[in-house]
Amino acid sequence: MALKIIFVFVAYFVGAINMATIIGKLKGKNIKKLGSGNPGTMNVMRSIGKGWGALTFAFDCAKGVAFALLGKYAIGSDDWMFILGAVAVIGHVFPVYTKFKGGKGVATSLGMFMVATPITGPCVFVALIIYLLVCKIGFIGSYLAVTALTVVNCVKYRSSVVAIVFSLIVWALIIYRHKDNVIRFIHGKENTLSIVGKNEVKEIDENASAENTQAQEVSDCSDKEQEDKQ
Repeated sequence: MALKIIFVFVAYFVGAINMATIIGKLKGKNIKKLGSGNPGTMNVMRSIGKGWGALTFAFDCAKGVAFALLGKYAIGSDDWMFILGAVAVIGHVFPVYTKFKGGKGVATSLGMFMVATPITGPCVFVALIIYLLVCKIGFIGSYLAVTALTVVNCVKYRSSVVAIVFSLIVWALIIYRHKDNVIRFIHGKENTLSIVGKNEVKEIDENASAENTQAQEVSDCSDKEQEDKQ
């Protein structure tokens, strides 16, 4: 049991290492101030370069693969394959190194699911690439891929409550982390991703954002005062 607890801590702290942030610093950029502001694969591809984005994906995916394999073969349990894989995803999403503000966990979860379903996982990944080539709205592709793999794993490991619960935790976490993408999409402001073409990325203007927020607050207060007078 002591070894399992150590593995859980290692999975979290290694999972919390964010390659997008590291690459941004190497390139002299703050990835959280570019594009969508998310320190993940798609934003690195848009903001820094496709090669760097591929490296980010490979590293993040490898975290999910490594800890799922560790659970499956070092501990010898399918349940621990899901537990350690999910902990790595949680570490990626809520990293202690950056005040618990991390990526969205898609690549790391794909790594975990590829170990759990070694045939379906890679097939879904290929389908995701094809989708991105055609549609270019990244978060929808991520939703579809992770949802499909969650369903497949819940069916394949239906006799294991642990596998089902941790698969659903990962799925719910990814859905939650993409809530801003949904809002931007509804307002027609969601960033697109071109795998083969050029991506146009604007730097996030924090001052402008702060001014807009302040202006909105003033407007809301004015509306409230008018309602009170009426």
